[in-house]
Amino acid sequence: MLNSLMLLRAMNGIQEEDVVMAQNSFYDEKQGKHFRTRRMITLAIAAVLILSLSIAAYAAFFSMTRRVPEKSETFRINWEPNPSGYIDWSDAKLAVTFPETAESKEIEFRPGWLPDEMASLRSESWRSRLTAEGLAFGDSTHSVPAYQNMMQPLLIESYAMSQFNNGGALLLLYYTPDEIIEEHWDEQNVDVMRFHCTQFFDARPEINMEAYTLEQDIILMSNVEAGWVVRICGETGMDTLLRVAKNLEIRETGKTLTYEDFENHYTFMDGGVG
Repeated sequence: MLNSLMLLRAMNGIQEEDVVMAQNSFYDEKQGKHFRTRRMITLAIAAVLILSLSIAAYAAFFSMTRRVPEKSETFRINWEPNPSGYIDWSDAKLAVTFPETAESKEIEFRPGWLPDEMASLRSESWRSRLTAEGLAFGDSTHSVPAYQNMMQPLLIESYAMSQFNNGGALLLLYYTPDEIIEEHWDEQNVDVMRFHCTQFFDARPEINMEAYTLEQDIILMSNVEAGWVVRICGETGMDTLLRVAKNLEIRETGKTLTYEDFENHYTFMDGGVG
């Protein structure tokens, strides 16, 4: 979402007298057909310039870039249990990258609001990761009936932008995103990328399993000044996740993180179990 600062910066190259001239010519009925045509062209050019520069300004200030990788593109991570010592991921559905960041400020968070069904997760403790999978898969004492058909009701995790330097990325490996919304939340000073996504599974008659689709919503919040990213995702619906995200308390730990602090520079954002 464009704010007033971005629009002002985008319009910086358009002279005030040009806009006034274009406006005045619209009301000058003595100029004849030639000038009426010219004024319409002038107004059209001014509108295109404002729109183009506004889009350019927005792109320059938004702290997340997204692309759809080629199916054959691979992303390698170190993984000792594999005989080769690594795994190559491919066929990613979305890659999100960030500005090169020398140092990221490490953060912790705690939810200021959670649904009533997640009351057992409420705590005054600060953390870097919160998962509600136990409410879907836990024993009868801790499981919540409303979540029994879910894989992951809610997952919150924090990242350092510096981890993704030199071509690193957050990847959506298995789910396919629907419309992606990009906006800025002034209250928390974060850029936001959010979307609904789905993963379809074909029927498997050999094990008597019908075709089915998994769905979830993902919100990415990034602060380019401090160099951190927070992911909120799950199957409880976008309205619930938005309320969680907008009430999330975030604080810096005082520690800084650099590229060398991380063994892997790709990680996936599919909100599964784990």
